[in-house]
Amino acid sequence: MIDLHCHTTVSDGGDSPTELVQKAAAAGLRAIAVTDHDNDSGCDEAVAAGSRLGVEVVRGVEISCDVDALTERGLTPKQRPTMHLLGYFIPETPNPLSEGLAELQHARANRNQLMVDRLNEVGIDITFEEVETEAGGPGSQIGRPHFANVMVRKAAVPDFQSAFDEYLAKGAKAYLGRKLYRPIEAIELMSRSGVVPVLAHPFTLWLDDADLDSFVTDLMESGLQGIEGLHGDLAYEEQESVRELAARHGLVVTGGSDYHGDMVPDRRLPGGKSGVTVPDEVLDALKDVVDALRSW
Repeated sequence: MIDLHCHTTVSDGGDSPTELVQKAAAAGLRAIAVTDHDNDSGCDEAVAAGSRLGVEVVRGVEISCDVDALTERGLTPKQRPTMHLLGYFIPETPNPLSEGLAELQHARANRNQLMVDRLNEVGIDITFEEVETEAGGPGSQIGRPHFANVMVRKAAVPDFQSAFDEYLAKGAKAYLGRKLYRPIEAIELMSRSGVVPVLAHPFTLWLDDADLDSFVTDLMESGLQGIEGLHGDLAYEEQESVRELAARHGLVVTGGSDYHGDMVPDRRLPGGKSGVTVPDEVLDALKDVVDALRSW
């Protein structure tokens, strides 16, 4: 059994890369993929832990994409969409994808300091160091939830949701957008690096069946190789729908729990919310794809 969608403290997970691998070993998993948001810096630690504990660790990432690409194609999401692309088998050596991820981290760091400045300007006493500590210390990936947690702890707001509603949500007093790659850009970075691009949890695009099929066709023209149909949040009927979509297009079906540790406690390792099982053959299929990508 394997799990190809796991997060660590490098992004928004609750376990360090080593702790994640330890839990995977205890759960009897043969292999996992570390797929932190917009960041591959936890992969080395996880691979080293996997070597010690007998767990194969796939170097991966989950990139957040600019969803304006949907409306530009004339597609109509039912509500505000979220789009993530998973990338599998990031090389250890320098590559375009890792360089692109480093650019995202640099842009994020600048944005975080500017958000601190904005909060100070509207009367919230908060420092970058406090937010950084909340995220796990220097080098950790900082997100808006870390800002909110500090604000709640310092009694600047009554609760977490209030921090977002008044200060951190899009359009709120201290909100700043962040650098995002367009889907085609992210796929091209992965393909140029010999990394397998996979559309994560496709239902968060909030497209009807026809629009989702059309969008997947567009992404395939850019190099999409797979789609996540065995996600821990999906009911069986939804998993079947994604498998049928993948079969029509010849895409690899991947899957995992989307594990975040204590940060999202109902997503268990393995299985997620639904208890989904991801067979070993999924990893074998991805390895066939990466071999083909790197033979071009």
